[in-house]
Amino acid sequence: MRRSVIAIIIILARVIYSAYWFYLAPALPIIGIEFRISKALLGLVPFIFIVGAASFQIPAGIIASHLGNARTAGLGLFTMAITGLLVPFSINFYEVLILRLIAGIGAALFFSTGAAILSTAYPERVGTLLGIYNAAFGLGSGIGLAWGVTYAFLGWRLSTLLLSAVGVPLALIVFFIQGGYIHRPRIRFSHDAVVIGIATSGFWGGAYYAAGNLLPTYAVSRGGLPLYVSSLLTSIMLFSSIFGGLSGRIIDAIRNRVLLIVVLTILGTVPLIFIPTLNIAAIIIAGGLMGFTNELALTAAYTLVAKHENPALSLATLNALNMVIGMWLSVVFTETMVISYSLPWILMILISLVLLPLLRFTRVT
Repeated sequence: MRRSVIAIIIILARVIYSAYWFYLAPALPIIGIEFRISKALLGLVPFIFIVGAASFQIPAGIIASHLGNARTAGLGLFTMAITGLLVPFSINFYEVLILRLIAGIGAALFFSTGAAILSTAYPERVGTLLGIYNAAFGLGSGIGLAWGVTYAFLGWRLSTLLLSAVGVPLALIVFFIQGGYIHRPRIRFSHDAVVIGIATSGFWGGAYYAAGNLLPTYAVSRGGLPLYVSSLLTSIMLFSSIFGGLSGRIIDAIRNRVLLIVVLTILGTVPLIFIPTLNIAAIIIAGGLMGFTNELALTAAYTLVAKHENPALSLATLNALNMVIGMWLSVVFTETMVISYSLPWILMILISLVLLPLLRFTRVT
């Protein structure tokens, strides 16, 4: 199979995969009411998904060394789709949590293997291809958040069911594509993947993920905005990340990618301080900047570690550390939101910046 066809399939799968990260976010206020769950506990939904994704990142890289990248990625997307089909039939909040935990494991199986297929297919344009891969995440995430508009007309259960069904045939196509097979590489961890994963965890694994999942709930409870308005405002952050990913060619041209990550993180997090004003323009600007800079910074991080002898395991290591360290911010966000409407955003800024000095210990630039 031609590498261009493989790339198109993986990018399309990445879009649907990404939608499955965020499509329950707009439904959280509704789920809270239906199951009589407090706002603080709603943070467990994105948290438990990240627990599954983070805990299975490295096992997914090892599995891919034996099963192959394409089959592992297809299995991951299929798992996410099937659990999504089951969520609408949940009769209590705990069933939703269990299904999202399993969906997170599916996400782990897809992420690093999909990226490894692209990086090995296009070794001469790693930054550009991984940028497109990340842009697809922004597009899919934005679709997932914007999907909340349909909840007002079809209800969250039917809408979730319809979007989940799309992933089943696409997962089977990914599973059976030819290419992306890793012939038993050594199980060797990358030093740079560990350092970069820790240093960037506050920005992506923490602030970006927490803001994307919980801004709708924040806008509804803090400012009384309609759910569809808050969902659309949040989707701006995800859609703007598309342009960050599509700017991946910049990474191939810049020599000091570590410095680029530092600058982008500062530009992306500091404007978050204006979100508590609930000024629509401020939310759009802050969200847009965060989406763009986060995606470009993450692409730079992926590019730095993707040239390791085992790219799937290297990327999985980076992503696992991003998630394990950053996932706690979703819970901290909802807990502190009860105390103060400004404190969550201040914490996002501090957590994103405080780990950046660790980048000086990387062996690559």
